[in-house]
Amino acid sequence: MFSSKLRNILIILALLLFTFTFILPGYANNLDEQIRQTQSELNSIQQRLEDRGRQLAESQNEEKRLEAELMKLERSLTSLQNELDKLNRDIEETERNIEITAQELAEAEAQLELRDALLKKRLRAIYEEGDTGYLEVLFNAYSFAEFLTRLNDLKLIAENDLKLLEEAFAERTLVQERKDMLEKKKEELTNLKTERLKRREELNAQQTEREKLLAVVQENIEAEEKAIRELEQEAKKMDALIKQLQEEMRRQTERFTPSGKLLWPLAEYGTSWITSGYGTRVNPITKRAGEFHGAIDIGIPRTRWPGSKNYNGNPVYIRAADNGIVLFAGINGSLSYGYGRLVVIDHGGGLATAYAHCHSILVAPGQEVSRGQNIAIVGSTGSSTGPHLHFEVRVNGERKNPMNYF
Repeated sequence: MFSSKLRNILIILALLLFTFTFILPGYANNLDEQIRQTQSELNSIQQRLEDRGRQLAESQNEEKRLEAELMKLERSLTSLQNELDKLNRDIEETERNIEITAQELAEAEAQLELRDALLKKRLRAIYEEGDTGYLEVLFNAYSFAEFLTRLNDLKLIAENDLKLLEEAFAERTLVQERKDMLEKKKEELTNLKTERLKRREELNAQQTEREKLLAVVQENIEAEEKAIRELEQEAKKMDALIKQLQEEMRRQTERFTPSGKLLWPLAEYGTSWITSGYGTRVNPITKRAGEFHGAIDIGIPRTRWPGSKNYNGNPVYIRAADNGIVLFAGINGSLSYGYGRLVVIDHGGGLATAYAHCHSILVAPGQEVSRGQNIAIVGSTGSSTGPHLHFEVRVNGERKNPMNYF
């Protein structure tokens, strides 16, 4: 029965020691961990900034390319419009020339019809009168010379009539050819205009497409620039937070850097009151020899213990061995086993001190304490056989001989 109870007590004590080992470095590394996490977040933001910067550069290059294409299209459209304007002028001029030529053709045709009508009339007269009319003209001559003259005149009249008819026909043909040529030229100009109009539609379509693409790219650029501004603001905040945390760490490091020597925790009771030293000993509870004791126990008179029947009302105060921050202040285990009421102080640089079996605690977790400040009252809570202070020194979680630090 006793051995089972003892085994349970030893297991509980081992668990308590394990728990205490991991309490100590937690706060000391807290700021450093915050800095690492914030720096990691800052690195992530900077990577995102680089990615956004590359995307922005790509979008800006695409914007320049599209703007260059639009300028080229604009120049092509301007040149094409100039060509269309010239074509329109040429078509208008050709149409005017066609109108003039058509008028000239009408006049030539009228002249030809007139010449043709006169010739037909003369031929009809010759046909109706036969050769008598011409013969009368010839033989009514008064002399042979006049006869020859009249014969020559008749010949000239006939030749002249034929010549006028041929000239009228030639003029009409020439005007018709010029009109046909102008009509063909108009058709060519109209076809060319149709081609240019079609080309203009194609260029306008390309321009519209590029403008839409440019609008999308510019929206992307605006979004990228906005995202970059936001990331830069976030990066500034992270950088400021890192500096703030680093400053806080520096301040705390300066404030809580161990002063070199620890202050004896009980002002009124010195080394002569040590009841159990650091190292192997006989366990006062289990009576087993060879057990390791990783602390020093400093006893006090029972009359100064508030839990004693003959308590004199004058408690013994426990003072902080150095400047630091309270990591733990409360019951570790229970009031009947383990450390009882326990205070743990982090002094920076990986150094921490523990004050166990306290009757009452005067500080709270997270509180800054000064060297020599009263933090608790000596008691006998937890696994204790009488009023004493169980004082531990730990460096990076490992228990050290406290006597080497005074």
